[in-house]
Amino acid sequence: MQNDNFITYEQPLNEHIRLCQRLEYLFQQTHHHIGLESTWDSEAALTTIFNILNVIDRPDLKNKLAQSLNQYAANLAQLENLPDINKQRLSRILEQLQNTIDLLHSLHGKIGQELRENDFLMALQQRILTPAGACNFNAPAYYLWLQQPPEFRQKKLIEWFEPFKGLEIVINLLIKLTRSSVKPQDEIAHAGFYQTNLDPNLAYQMIRIFVPRDFLVFPEISVGRHRVTIHFLELNLETKSSQTTKDVPFKIAFCKL
Repeated sequence: MQNDNFITYEQPLNEHIRLCQRLEYLFQQTHHHIGLESTWDSEAALTTIFNILNVIDRPDLKNKLAQSLNQYAANLAQLENLPDINKQRLSRILEQLQNTIDLLHSLHGKIGQELRENDFLMALQQRILTPAGACNFNAPAYYLWLQQPPEFRQKKLIEWFEPFKGLEIVINLLIKLTRSSVKPQDEIAHAGFYQTNLDPNLAYQMIRIFVPRDFLVFPEISVGRHRVTIHFLELNLETKSSQTTKDVPFKIAFCKL
């Protein structure tokens, strides 16, 4: 759902989808900063590349992603014989899933390993991730690289991001399928409070909440196995935010496998 009249908030409901959302955020940051020419943007792009390396530094990453892709494929394949299903669209999605599964299996070794073997990057990583650690007196080689023309820096940043391109395709598809798994429903939080039950037998992945932009409230979400509770708080930049006394019309989607 894309609508400028709403602000979308998302609550991941398991570690796997939380990882996907973190990576999506870092990928978007990297693309934004690589596309700009200032040295500050080059530094921000490289910092996010290091952050991506840290986030994916787990031995079960590819197996977990493959399990999710296969689960989506199995669930969608069961819809094939339903009378009102758009079989052409379903076939395209299943083909895209299979291509992405094949892509994931083609990523041999640890993702980003070539970056971990780059002496320049590894010497810089600890410095750049600590406050002011990459000042010119601490990292003269890095400072020299930052003084090069923008196209030189951008070309190198694109090269350093390349090992993540396959992973980015996988993450984007998983997030897209999760978000589109159900349509949002209209609800009202009376005096800023909303609660509903959850089916413990369903594999919920994410809760999406769409709040009218002009209400200046944000959701505080608490999720248990059997219910979800939402308090809508009024934005306060000076003291602790408190629950609104207004009724808040909003939309909510319980995304699942």
